[in-house]
Amino acid sequence: MNNIKKILQFSMRMEKQGENFYRYYAEKIKNTQTREIFEQLADMEKEHYNILKSKFDALGGDETIKVISWVVDVKNLMKSPKIFVNESGAMDTGDQEEQISDLTIVRMAYLIEKDFSMFYKYAATKVDDEEAKKFLETLSEWETGHMKIFHDQYQNLMSKNWEDIGSYLFR
Repeated sequence: MNNIKKILQFSMRMEKQGENFYRYYAEKIKNTQTREIFEQLADMEKEHYNILKSKFDALGGDETIKVISWVVDVKNLMKSPKIFVNESGAMDTGDQEEQISDLTIVRMAYLIEKDFSMFYKYAATKVDDEEAKKFLETLSEWETGHMKIFHDQYQNLMSKNWEDIGSYLFR
């Protein structure tokens, strides 16, 4: 019981920091579509925090074994951020100046989501309760989905910038 409470406490801090990161950089990022993704992810991280807090609160302050439901209504609470595409079906990444300035922020977002995903996956191995284990694995899957969004965005930005830079370097 104590192990899951510690995991939940740490997870709540992580999710709050993730929300703060996305809210802060949503105001700084130049590409409007990436900014909207950050705003949506900030809201999702807040939802993750609220879910974790409700589970933590349900466990109560004592060390007695409590029976709580670890089930989360996924379809109503968690959805992927909208990915914006242009007419050709590719993500619109904006102009080159926006791309370069946003590249580092997108990479940081990718690494944050990767860390979250790995943490939840690892934490699931440290709890005995099967429902709690599934709950943590579900959180890992959500974070993996976020990670893939930023990985794809990062790869797209890198590819575009390498094409632009390559045309100057390799003439």
